Order: sequence, then C-alpha cells, then structure tokens
Amino acid sequence: MKLFLFILLSIMVAQDSTSISPQVEGAIQDYENLIEKFSEIKSLNFNLANIHSKTGDLESAMRQYEQTLSSEDDELRAHALYNMGNLQFENGNIEESSKLFRQALKLVSEDEDILHNYALCQKVLKEQQQQQKQNQDQNKENQEKKEDQEKQDSEQNKDDKNQEEQESSEQNDSDNQKQEEGEEQENKDSEEKEDEKQNESQKPDEPKDKEKENQTGSPKPEEMTEEQKRDLQEAEAILNALKADENNLKKKKYKAKGRIKLEKDW
Repeated sequence: MKLFLFILLSIMVAQDSTSISPQVEGAIQDYENLIEKFSEIKSLNFNLANIHSKTGDLESAMRQYEQTLSSEDDELRAHALYNMGNLQFENGNIEESSKLFRQALKLVSEDEDILHNYALCQKVLKEQQQQQKQNQDQNKENQEKKEDQEKQDSEQNKDDKNQEEQESSEQNDSDNQKQEEGEEQENKDSEEKEDEKQNESQKPDEPKDKEKENQTGSPKPEEMTEEQKRDLQEAEAILNALKADENNLKKKKYKAKGRIKLEKDW
C-alpha cells in the first residue's frame, strides 16, 4: 500500500512539476500526519522528502532526508544521502555533493549509481580546480605583465626626463659658451679700438697743408712738371709768409702763372 501510494504520488507530481495538484497536497498532509504518529518509521520521512523534491521544495526535502539518516537501515540512509547529494549537485554545491556521495558509499560501497555520481563529482571538482588554477595563473601573468609594463613606462619616463635634462644642460652650456665667446669678442673688439685710439694719439702731427694736399689728391713732387713745381713752391712760399714775420720773409724765385689774391688777416 505504501509503495503503491509513493508510485502514485510520483506519477502525479511528474505530470506537472511546476504546480502542486490538490491530490499531492493531500498526500503531503497525510504523510505529515503519519510521521507525527509513527516517527520511528523513517521510510515515511524518505517518501515525503521525495515528494518535496519533485515539487521543487528543496529545503523541505533536505530536512526530511536528514530525518531519514537516523534510521537503522543502512540502505535507506544510503539512498537518503544519495538523493541529498543529487540536490546539492543540482544547486552547484559540488564539493558538498561529493561528501554526501562518499558517506553513502561507506554504507553501500557496491552501488553503481552512487559510484558513478561520486566519480562525476570528483571529475567536476578537478576541472574546477584546474580552471581556478588557470585563472590564478592568468591573473598572475596579467599582473606581472602589468607590473613589467609599468616598470618599463617608469624607466622610459625616467630616460626621457634624463634626456630632456641632458639636452637642456647641453643647451645651457652652448648658450653660456656663446655668451662667453660673445663677451670675449666684445672685449677683444673693445681692446682693439682702445689700441687704435692710443696709436692714433701717439702719432706725430703732420702738417695740415700736407694733409690737405693728400686729401685733395695733389701730385707727388717727382710726378710734377716744372711748371707744377713752381706753382707748388709759390704756394708754399705764400703759406710760409703767413706763418713768418717781416724779418725772415723769403723772396719768391719763380713767378706763378696766375695771381693769388690774399686777404690780410694778421
């Protein structure tokens, strides 16, 4: 009768797992009443846990499976642990699921379904660990690359800064050198000008008449004709007459071609 009721309830729940029919709700209530009267019969808890599992009430299912674990029937406890492991697996709790399957194997070590699910959990856990390790290695590699890039950027910035400082220093040295050369050239030019002034001040005074003669481009005596020489001698005599007094006045030896009118200013 109990087995027939469990099969009937499983069929009723399987027909529509998204909603609970009135028949299923009635069965749950009946099981709860029976468990209250016969709490030592743990198969009642196991069957009720299966119904809750089918309807999606996983919390109630786990609670009833845990009640089943106090049974003295090793096979019943192993099946409860097996179903609990499946629920944990479906919720993504692979490590907890593996522990439950392992406990079930201690009770019924030859159960092929439990062995299969336990091996599957171990495989998934290994893959997760490998994936986690790969992620850690990748994160570590990315971090190292980031640190290396930051170090390279820092060194590059440092090199650029040193290069800029060196170029700036070289430019300053070049400017200072140019300034010093300019100052030296300026001092040299100033000294040369000063030397020229001193040389000019030390030169003997030349006759103004000769300077005037040189400026006007008068011909040199050796290039003059006899007539030009007489004109020159006459001009010199006139100039000497202006400088001399009556006691040393010289007589003219040659007549000039043209008369020279002199204005007496002495």
